[in-house]
Amino acid sequence: MRVNKIKSAVLEKNQKVTVKDLPQEKLLSLECEVKIEAAGLCSSDISRGYGGTSYFYPLVMGHEMAGEITKIGSGVKNHFHVGDKVCVFPLIPCFNCIPCKQKLYALCKDYSYYGSRKNGGFAERLNVNHWNLLKIPDGVNIEDCALIEPTTVALHAVEKLNITNEEKSKVCILGAGFIGLIAVQIIKRLYPKCEVIITDRNQYKLNIGSNYGASTKLVNDQTSWEFFLLQNANSFDNIIELVGSPETYSAALEIASHGATIVWAGNISENLKLEKSQVSSILRKELTILGTWNSIFKGKYSCDWEKAIELIANGLKPSELVTSRISLDEIDKTLEKLYEHKSRKSFFKSIKILVNPNG
Repeated sequence: MRVNKIKSAVLEKNQKVTVKDLPQEKLLSLECEVKIEAAGLCSSDISRGYGGTSYFYPLVMGHEMAGEITKIGSGVKNHFHVGDKVCVFPLIPCFNCIPCKQKLYALCKDYSYYGSRKNGGFAERLNVNHWNLLKIPDGVNIEDCALIEPTTVALHAVEKLNITNEEKSKVCILGAGFIGLIAVQIIKRLYPKCEVIITDRNQYKLNIGSNYGASTKLVNDQTSWEFFLLQNANSFDNIIELVGSPETYSAALEIASHGATIVWAGNISENLKLEKSQVSSILRKELTILGTWNSIFKGKYSCDWEKAIELIANGLKPSELVTSRISLDEIDKTLEKLYEHKSRKSFFKSIKILVNPNG
């Protein structure tokens, strides 16, 4: 009999995830116990689970999640109630550093994080500070809300672009993963006049981008890549880089038109070295280059998460990009397979995988 135990997928060491019962942690006064109904598997989980990048072991991964509140801490009061459906903002600010004092919580210098710096959502239940919870309105799909974290990363990047509905703008998205494809959906919903082109090495992903109204460009070898750069030099008003390679970071400078805005959003995989000519191009074209890492949950500026909830309530469907659904018991084999494909740079029909910890 499993009394006070929580079934969890535990990363014991690099390339070893074991499903086991963990002792139920004491619910603190400002926490809510959340029954996890859906949790997204992120590319960072692949690196953390099979690429040796975890901060520590053992760890329960999973930072994209939504579920139902099953218990309320004594200090939560009337903020939430048992039975509320909620999504989880994974970053836990320190509230003491300079960015936190400025209410720039996503830029906290000493943050913790559900799923990487403390246990996350690949478990039946998780105790979450009520500050990190956002209530899901009635009738909004729980799977869509489990994917709000990566959806808001895309929304945050889109909001940094220089786009209006008054004039037609030309946007290039480098990388057709989940964030790139959801960015296409967001742009087409918010800025219907905008022309969007998305590039990738995987035709399967590009076909989905095309279904969402984007033009597509397959760049699966050096010849096609160089032709794309030549054909589109100085062409785009706005660019979102999502691949994270030095080649795509540099490419953004080449395809940017004069006065363009570039958003660098892909985690850089290795050192980026800019040539003198590239720096000169930034100066002479007067480019605006912006970095983005997370999304805004609470604080100084308007909440990306509330905007995403509204978009979902009005028809945005992140869950359309789910290509498979798995249980906790299938996480280890799934991570192994994904890591193998990633290491070999092979192509397969997978965009987003959802875990059902209670399935």
